[in-house]
Amino acid sequence: VAVAIGFAGCGSSNDTETKFVSNLTKIGTYETSKEAGSEIVAYDKISKRAFTTNGAENKIDIINLSDVTSPVLLSQIDLSSYGTGVNSVAVKNGKVAVAVQNGNDTVGKKQLKGSVLIFDTNGKHLKTIEAGYLPDMVTFNEDGTKVIVANEGEPNSDYSVDPIGSVGIVTIADGSYVDIDFSKATLTPALDGTAVRLGATPSNNKAKDIEPEYITVSGDYAYVTLQENNAMAKVNLTNNTLEYVKSYGAKSWESDSNNTIDIEEEGEIKMKSYKGLFGLYQPDSIDSYTVNGKTYVVTANEGDGREYGDFEDESKIKKLTLGKSIVAEYTEDNDLKVMVDLGKNANDEYEKLYTYGARSFSIWDEKGDLVFDSGDEISKQVALNEPALFNQDDGKKDGRSGNKGAEPEALTIGKIDNQTYAFVGLERQNAIMVYNITNPKEATFVKYIKAESSDISPEGMKFIPASTSPNGKDLLLVSFEMSGSTVVYEVES
Repeated sequence: VAVAIGFAGCGSSNDTETKFVSNLTKIGTYETSKEAGSEIVAYDKISKRAFTTNGAENKIDIINLSDVTSPVLLSQIDLSSYGTGVNSVAVKNGKVAVAVQNGNDTVGKKQLKGSVLIFDTNGKHLKTIEAGYLPDMVTFNEDGTKVIVANEGEPNSDYSVDPIGSVGIVTIADGSYVDIDFSKATLTPALDGTAVRLGATPSNNKAKDIEPEYITVSGDYAYVTLQENNAMAKVNLTNNTLEYVKSYGAKSWESDSNNTIDIEEEGEIKMKSYKGLFGLYQPDSIDSYTVNGKTYVVTANEGDGREYGDFEDESKIKKLTLGKSIVAEYTEDNDLKVMVDLGKNANDEYEKLYTYGARSFSIWDEKGDLVFDSGDEISKQVALNEPALFNQDDGKKDGRSGNKGAEPEALTIGKIDNQTYAFVGLERQNAIMVYNITNPKEATFVKYIKAESSDISPEGMKFIPASTSPNGKDLLLVSFEMSGSTVVYEVES
């Protein structure tokens, strides 16, 4: 396994004092042993407690991390009286913000307006604020006076109800709420001309088809991933307005891109370039950092399709009618799932193919333009470090090559000394990749860490700097969704 000892162009003035990440060592774990028993994790530096969403029980688990080698459940916050499911948790200044969805058997379990709940770190309820439809993620602004919530607004199972998506802003002091929807948003294409994707849904409605997923805050702005739309929204938190809704663009896997991909599930590692093949980034998690006063946002480019009843926006290539310019390219390699609403010519034949996600992580500037993409390095590192489990599907080699690969989903950023790192969780591969992103234009791969077999599907991450951690060491908290475990890693340097 490669370990980076130094990086060109990002060292300090005294490189002998600079420390670089060398490994992640598992030092403690809290187990629910339930699928969805741990999905999102937050940390309170004052009480030295972790807060995790326990979707299996619709609760918040409050975990004592005073001894990081032996996390202990202190108590739980039962959310059954507040909504039908818990989706997110964040902590700041002694306040715990929780996102819960709501619904019923008539419209669907997620299709009514949900809530943002405010508790203290002992679990005492302080406020309930009605939010938008399907509050999916919450975070605080930098001074902790506001909570920002991504209301995803998913349709129900047969698309008979499709609520609007929105970004909500809660002012904690008075509990006031502002809802920013996308009904009047200007949709800006990426620099490569790729439009914001709405997806040809049954609703065919901008306000309903835009679905906020995840949020990061930098200064007075929130940056929001709109996953299914392959776009980012920038929200001004001072005047509660949209600055832009901008497409992330398309990633090429054609021969001149220097990117390769495995799209055939035949049990072998075959990474190639393909004519007419592109991917939409469609990130899930997002985080941000500043360099020389400029904000950069970092995304894990998971990808996501829509499948609700009879509506499905994806198909394997083998089931499509391809145009003459690309048909010969996919005679044998045709397992990949692609978007049915993009790439067709006037004869209803596909001349371009667009798949879900970019199998990478990316760095973007404040304008939403691409600064760095990891290309095909994630797939190559999986092949190098776990060839027998390459693009695995529950242990079956090559089982996910036709569907988002290793699936980068979880993401957090941490700073150690004068170096900044991105920690990227690969949901399907059960692994964590570390990158040095100190220079956003020249991010560098550092380490590939395979999770233990008992820890499955990293979903949420939180970096804890040594200055605020319980043991005075840099830590990484990771919540594993399928195994329901919350793991404490020591970040070694």
